Amino acid sequence: MDNLENECPGTANAAETGEEKVAADLGKFKDVKALLNAYNNLEAEFTRRSQRLKELEANKAQPPAKAESGAPSAPAQEHASLYEAASCDEDVKKRIIADYLVSVASAKGAPMVTGGISVPSPKTRPASIKEAGRLAQEFLKNS
Repeated sequence: MDNLENECPGTANAAETGEEKVAADLGKFKDVKALLNAYNNLEAEFTRRSQRLKELEANKAQPPAKAESGAPSAPAQEHASLYEAASCDEDVKKRIIADYLVSVASAKGAPMVTGGISVPSPKTRPASIKEAGRLAQEFLKNS
């Protein structure tokens, strides 16, 4: 309150002298102290939310780091325990392998290249047997 009086002298005095004027100027707040208190609460809440938003943005930008103590995280421990349990049971192993093979077999193969243009061979005809042999050797070498 002292800060407010120092920054705006006469504001608090005017609020204290005319109650009708205060009600019109301060809206739903009954006095300057209530307004100042509400403002301070609002400012504190805004600061908390801004800090939380910065934390969330920083966590989104950076991939989750492993625990610095060297211990694996909870999901990693859960995966390890599931792996150990599954590797001990032969029926579970067979079922996992069978499911994998079914998924691989049902997957489509490599797509065939369609469209495009073909490159025609040159339309020169050999003039002699010797030249035909040379062209055949080049063709076989390039294939």
